[in-house]
Amino acid sequence: MKVWFNKVLSRCVIAVVLAFSHLPLRVLYLFSNLTKFVMHRVLRYRLKVVRSNLELAFPEKTEKERRDIENRFYRHFADYIFETIKSTTISKKELLTRMVIVNPEVVNKFCEQKRPVMIYGGHFGNWEWFNTFPDYFPSVRIYTFYQPQKNYLTNYLTLYTRTRDGITAIESNKGYRGMVTVASQGQGGVTLILGDQCPHRTAKKFWVKDFFGIDTPFLVGTDRIAKKTKQVLVFPSFIAYERGRYTVEMKVIEEFPQDVESTELIERYAKLLEADIRRIPELWLWSHRRWKLKHENFPDE
Repeated sequence: MKVWFNKVLSRCVIAVVLAFSHLPLRVLYLFSNLTKFVMHRVLRYRLKVVRSNLELAFPEKTEKERRDIENRFYRHFADYIFETIKSTTISKKELLTRMVIVNPEVVNKFCEQKRPVMIYGGHFGNWEWFNTFPDYFPSVRIYTFYQPQKNYLTNYLTLYTRTRDGITAIESNKGYRGMVTVASQGQGGVTLILGDQCPHRTAKKFWVKDFFGIDTPFLVGTDRIAKKTKQVLVFPSFIAYERGRYTVEMKVIEEFPQDVESTELIERYAKLLEADIRRIPELWLWSHRRWKLKHENFPDE
């Protein structure tokens, strides 16, 4: 009975969200402003985590400078929520003016050669707006890994926004097998993976010693898939940002990952990610506990 009720309630909420998403972004940003104030000033959502992370990452900055980043982060985080809602109905034409990839030819070159490409990004900017990929890379199928959610509403909206324009979502626990199958077909393809979340303590991880000067664990897996399937590894670098508009440059991490050590691939990725964060710090998810694991507690790694 409870499960049935939750599904019905979720479907009602989905209908409201879809109707709400038809509002222009300039109107949705008014709701975002209010949401930002409530999250930051009233609920103080994960404020201790945000401030702790900023102190760890930017010890050279003044308290005032870190508070400025904090304020801009909460504004962008609220914007991200409403931009994601908008992505359920936003037109391709409008979205392509808001998520601009300046050099799609870097990826399309490999697509034309029928070589698979893995775009290895982070939880930075608005990754949900990467559903523009089918328009930028039209000659191949686009894939993304997907972690099923227990909440019906979250699960539906996440899948809907990511697949509405032709992207194929593969469950994360089937990702390796799925990519091996795709690679064996020799048709190329582009796969999007986000890889900067703090790994679970029992997961396989590699410690990058100088990520913001901190010994930081990165999940092992994407690098191994790229090596096994010989996918060109590419980083989507956010080079410019203004509210509701992102400019991305594709940067090749390694054209032949099968010839490079996994640890080196992860270190290159970490350096590119850090450079983006330092350039536009408010676009990263500072509300996540990136440094909750300490290397000294994992002596065998």
